[in-house]
Amino acid sequence: MEFAGSIKRYSDNRWWLRRIRKLINQANEKAAILLNFVNSKRQIYASDVTTRNRIAQHTRNENLLSSTYILNEQGQRYSLKEISDLNVSNPKIRKDELLCRARGFENLAKDLGHEALFITVTCPSKYHRAFSKSGAPNPKWQGLIPDQANSYLNQQWQKARSEFKRQNIAPYGFRVAEPQHDGTPHWHMLFFIESEKLDELKAIIRHYALEVDGDEKGAAENRCDFKQIDPNKGSATGYILKYIAKNIDGEGVGEDKFGNDSLLVAQRIDAWASCWCIRQFQQIGGASVSVWRELRRLRSMFKGESNSLLEKARFVADNSDWQAYTKAMGGLNTKSKDRPIKLHYDFNVNEETGECSQSYYDGELIQKVKGLWFAGRTFVTRFYQWRLEKA
Repeated sequence: MEFAGSIKRYSDNRWWLRRIRKLINQANEKAAILLNFVNSKRQIYASDVTTRNRIAQHTRNENLLSSTYILNEQGQRYSLKEISDLNVSNPKIRKDELLCRARGFENLAKDLGHEALFITVTCPSKYHRAFSKSGAPNPKWQGLIPDQANSYLNQQWQKARSEFKRQNIAPYGFRVAEPQHDGTPHWHMLFFIESEKLDELKAIIRHYALEVDGDEKGAAENRCDFKQIDPNKGSATGYILKYIAKNIDGEGVGEDKFGNDSLLVAQRIDAWASCWCIRQFQQIGGASVSVWRELRRLRSMFKGESNSLLEKARFVADNSDWQAYTKAMGGLNTKSKDRPIKLHYDFNVNEETGECSQSYYDGELIQKVKGLWFAGRTFVTRFYQWRLEKA
């Protein structure tokens, strides 16, 4: 961050407003946690205040999107709401895409003879505000709040990944972060791995899950849990389906283990993730989903080049075949720099004035995704310049 940019930020009311709103939201939620309002017996996952504020924010955003339009030089005009409904901002599309990718990994694992493992990792007692059965205060709690608990899980995961690299272990799959009843995050992971490396993977994850306060009562039994999935008894994707649905829209889940309606639970979990800035879903391993999404914009530009790897990748992406897309992109463990298709970035240029767009605070030239790079060529997928227009 440049000095001049810092001064401009500190002089900008909008910059301060965003940060003050975040501080107020987190202060409200921290107060609710300190007073033990957030637990299974009172206000589960997130406080009522934070949940109401998040719902109100969604309403404001919906109104803004519906009343704001984008217009291009061809005269095409759409509301931002129409555009939002067509991408992963739409909860249904987001959920369907995550399940598509999980299913693709599962199919790939079956072809390769890999094992499926479902893992749950939780935090030490000092991060938990209340007991789940009674809602009573936990005497071991040390005033640590959900974003600190998630940072702990991230730190332990980074240590585990470093050990994976040293041991040449490369699991692939998904991680889901969700709140426990008192807002303390825990992680669910669906991993696929070679059979001969399964025990090593378990040992590494267990080691780092128990590295902090591993000798406290119940740690060995509850800190991490492994379920090896038998494909003859059920689908691996089915294991993670309810966690994805529960954390997005709650559709089809029914009730959580505390008897709360899943649709209301999804609202509270969304408020929790927004308040503490917690990333709920993360893909581990595999090819870039950004390239996948950009390929789907190409449609059928390469009808005369059906044997081209780019056309093959475009075709399988357009047909939601994550398994075939992963193979077309070089397989599971290929480094990003070695994959055949990459995103193409370019400066955002105003065609009328010839000026390059600059960041508001630092004045840096802005680069945006313009298409794809393949075999030394660029393929533009974004042809138009759009401008905003209020209704």
